[in-house]
Amino acid sequence: MRFCRALSLCLLVACASDPASNEKVDAGAVSASVNQMVGPEGATIVIDGATVTIPKGALDRAVEIRISVGEAGPPEGFVALSKVFVCEPSGTDFAEPVTMKMPFADDGKPSSMFWSSGADPTFKDVGGVAENGTMTATVRHFSSGFVGRTK
Repeated sequence: MRFCRALSLCLLVACASDPASNEKVDAGAVSASVNQMVGPEGATIVIDGATVTIPKGALDRAVEIRISVGEAGPPEGFVALSKVFVCEPSGTDFAEPVTMKMPFADDGKPSSMFWSSGADPTFKDVGGVAENGTMTATVRHFSSGFVGRTK
């Protein structure tokens, strides 16, 4: 029993101090990020209250996915109700829709998820379903997105 407690404590300390941790704080353009290899089996990635679900079959090979929380606000002409999430590699296309679920400050006014394209940096309204302060929408490629509305 004493050995199990000691082993548990060692594992806890090792995990807490792991320099290869997925959570990173950067003084630059992102405040946190998660890196994860994702293959044809799919994966769910959670960061700062947001959930990115890549379904089985969406990718045909393993890809290193990076999801970051941007520190910059929304682009000109928009009101952001969530953080801007940056999904990389930008321009990655998926065979199956990827579900983006973002927490947002629901003020009772109409809102949508906006998503950019690697080729076209403008943000397009991709719709979404709002429920309990979370907006859920699907996308077919990686770039950047947020919940909000046009001014």
